[in-house]
Amino acid sequence: MENDLTLSLAPSLEIPALETPALEVTRREQAKAERRARIVAAAYDLLREVGREALSMKMVAARAEVAVSTLYKLFDSKQAILSTVFDQDLERFKDRVTAVAAGDAIERIFDTVDFATEIYRADPKLQRALLWRPPFQEADAGLDAALREPRIRFWRGLVRAAIDEGQLKPSTDANALATLLIHVFSGAIEDWMANAISLDQLRAETQFGFAVALSMFASSSAAPRLRERVKTLQQSLAAAA
Repeated sequence: MENDLTLSLAPSLEIPALETPALEVTRREQAKAERRARIVAAAYDLLREVGREALSMKMVAARAEVAVSTLYKLFDSKQAILSTVFDQDLERFKDRVTAVAAGDAIERIFDTVDFATEIYRADPKLQRALLWRPPFQEADAGLDAALREPRIRFWRGLVRAAIDEGQLKPSTDANALATLLIHVFSGAIEDWMANAISLDQLRAETQFGFAVALSMFASSSAAPRLRERVKTLQQSLAAAA
């Protein structure tokens, strides 16, 4: 009887021992993910309050309520935290563009400028901190490349969609045109960051630059409306000057 009882109980006694390591790993990973999320949220808040240049690892650790040593285990540098923040911000923006943008690919490009402008308007302190770049001699080339490449891919995707839909000529170099659009947008952003223009002007100037650039590569079906958009925006900018 004793042997039978022991055998009948053995499986139930062994199961928890098999499950415990997996559960512990899961809990550790969940706790790690929660700490990472707190750190990224703290970085967002501090960027809004003190800006990118003044942000420090100690400040982030204190705001996230984690030890500085824990912070360095999860993110090996301030640049790693910023890279995560920028990637997350870009993904949110892309999700919004995907969810809201309608019409053909050309219209989605202009809609994207509208969305960006409204995001800047809704939280200018945070966006100024995210958009700020250090002087050339102080720039972090690795971080700058990590920030730049995903954005080039995003704009390249918009341009490629316009080519695939027949709005732009098949011979259009998507990478070159995407780079041109980024430079147009970046120039207007720099003027806004310097308080030289308003957000409304940023939007109008960027869309004018986009219309001019896109019209040079437009297919015969899209060229007339792009020329009309150039004319309308030119008149609007002249009236506002």
